[in-house]
Amino acid sequence: MNSSAIKHMEAELDGGMSEQIVIGLIALSTDVVTEYELRKMLPPDGVSISSTRIETHNPITIENLRGHAHEIADAAELFVPRESVDVFAYGCTSGSALISQATLQAELHRTAPGAKLTSPMTGAYKAFGQLGIRRIAMLTPYPDDVTEAMVDCLSKAGISVVSCASFHIENDYEIINVAPESIIAAGEAINTADVQALFIPCTGLRTSTIIDPLEARIGKPVITAHQAMLWDALRLAGYKRPLAGLGKLLTV
Repeated sequence: MNSSAIKHMEAELDGGMSEQIVIGLIALSTDVVTEYELRKMLPPDGVSISSTRIETHNPITIENLRGHAHEIADAAELFVPRESVDVFAYGCTSGSALISQATLQAELHRTAPGAKLTSPMTGAYKAFGQLGIRRIAMLTPYPDDVTEAMVDCLSKAGISVVSCASFHIENDYEIINVAPESIIAAGEAINTADVQALFIPCTGLRTSTIIDPLEARIGKPVITAHQAMLWDALRLAGYKRPLAGLGKLLTV
């Protein structure tokens, strides 16, 4: 086709995505769940997710998880222009327990100076503070050494893990297959009278549909990885309207 036959049209320009809050999700290379879960939990309008990946390795070990810190800066640099992202979210619970927020933020700021950052554990710590929670039951999918490291991190942050259980899975590819019904049953089983909330870490677990039903059964707040990270990301980006159907935290 001759280029002279192509008609040049005038495009009317608007604000594009400027009216949207954009969450820049930094997900793990093994993660096929987080985008799926977050998009089910997003507000009906005004918020979107743009994703990239960092490399991670199985089995789930403390050494492999700590290696994520060095990937954060490169991942953030892939978002162009950087200003199109309102808040970054590093989507790994155990990684964000083992790597401090200060370290993650310092790495991020190497390529995205001044950018806001949250993670499942950053969101969870803030959620515990917001709801006045100091004693929790915790259900993880992790091997015992990773679960024990999580308990230690929480203890250092002033959160006591009174009751704890794990599905004891060493591979990310298997965690995504845990049935939501199993999470409900296990969560109920570890609920005790002296805990104030149930904490379900790991972005590999499908929890978006079970938060409200489980809260109704145990009569206490249920804090999950995706939910806490999203709640904090929305707050950091200036979105503070309550969201129904996703547990007490999203109504705060």
